Amino acid sequence: PPRLLGLLFLLAASGLRCNLGSAGASPLLLFANRRDVRLVDAGGVESTIVVSGLEDAAAVDFLYSQGVIYWTDVSEEAIKQTYFNQSGNVVQNVIVSGLVSPDGLACDWIGKKLYWTDSETNRIEVANLNGTSRKVLFWQDLDQPRAIALDPAHGYMYWTDWGENAKLERAGMDGSHRMVLINNNLGWPNGLAVDKTGSQLLWADAHTERIEAADLNGANRRTLLSPVQHPYGLTLLDSYIYWTDWQTRSIHRADKDTGANVILVRANLPGLMDIQAVDREHSLGANKCGMKNGGCSHLCLPNPEGFSCACPTGIQLKNDEQTCDPSPETYLLFSSRGSIRRISLDTSDHTDVHVPVPELNNVISLDYDSVDGKIYYTDVFLDVIRRADLNGSHMETVIGQGLKTTDGLAVDWVARNLYWTDTGRNTIEVARLDGSCRKVLINNSLDEPRAIAVFPRKGYLFWTDWGHIA
Repeated sequence: PPRLLGLLFLLAASGLRCNLGSAGASPLLLFANRRDVRLVDAGGVESTIVVSGLEDAAAVDFLYSQGVIYWTDVSEEAIKQTYFNQSGNVVQNVIVSGLVSPDGLACDWIGKKLYWTDSETNRIEVANLNGTSRKVLFWQDLDQPRAIALDPAHGYMYWTDWGENAKLERAGMDGSHRMVLINNNLGWPNGLAVDKTGSQLLWADAHTERIEAADLNGANRRTLLSPVQHPYGLTLLDSYIYWTDWQTRSIHRADKDTGANVILVRANLPGLMDIQAVDREHSLGANKCGMKNGGCSHLCLPNPEGFSCACPTGIQLKNDEQTCDPSPETYLLFSSRGSIRRISLDTSDHTDVHVPVPELNNVISLDYDSVDGKIYYTDVFLDVIRRADLNGSHMETVIGQGLKTTDGLAVDWVARNLYWTDTGRNTIEVARLDGSCRKVLINNSLDEPRAIAVFPRKGYLFWTDWGHIA
């Protein structure tokens, strides 16, 4: 209701900040409602919209110590954040490339990392809170990974998978020690929570219509609640579990150990998705990586024994097991219309990584100059040839006029020239790498010139033509 918008700064900016900081604070629940992210007190009395006007908010989490709320948007294929103690609630992008359906999200409040699942790419990834040093942890034997929960103090992560063979899994937060905990009598395990004080794992399954619990190793499985109609998000706060339900469009509560004393917390919430309890104790715990990032150059990730250093996807760790190579030694570059991507051949995962070049519309051809470390590419929507560094920076236009459909591009890395085909003008042209000294090489006997390659040592130029006489 509009009245609640007026509570935003009363509760979120000042009251919430006071609540989080005081011993007698009223606990709060953070939940995604597709079009917005909201806070409600655990009694369900007062609610406020933290951020509105969203496309399809799904998973949520927060970092208590820094006053940050994170969420995934499965329509915008992004992970975003806002600060709940700032006026205006400015939305910032954290991850905007390489996501398709980021269904699960978890913040490591001790190590200051974000973990997420993607049920379309079938990956589980980790990154710094600002999205840097992004690494794929799991890319195999995943079908529809959804909920994810962390236990940073013990170095474990847990997740659900509601694919053809539904399961609950556990691993070290660095990707080590992976094991399946439960893989029978599951359907759509949606919600997941770790009860650290009770040393148990709790999950909600919308197909079996149960909320269940087990020990952290998967043993002593037991049903807490049955039937529940269509549970989705699940969280813990003190001695209670809270869950969202698509069917009832409500938030419910029950005792975490017995499932008894079920009450309705808040109703009339269509579009309910994930839920997290905002708990002051949530920020406590010792960092296994210590004060100096464990000596790691990039990622320091906890595991049950301690921690390990890790590198961004596709980059190898040096023999000192602390320092990452600056970039892959061997890799593939390819264009995919609206993106330029890299697949490292140095590592076993062969996961594609987006090169964050701005303003990509319809990239067709590309080449790489290893001398200057520049990617050259054609964009047939803008009719330009551009170049950028391998990290996506220093993008500039090399040829910005007189192009129609540049389907082919080749860099002569020896003589420092750039060749391209233009199937719209039926020409093959050349210029210096900065776009100067442009010259038409061939403009006759061409119908639809496309791919082009150079052989500098022999002085040869090769191309294909897919016109009337191919």
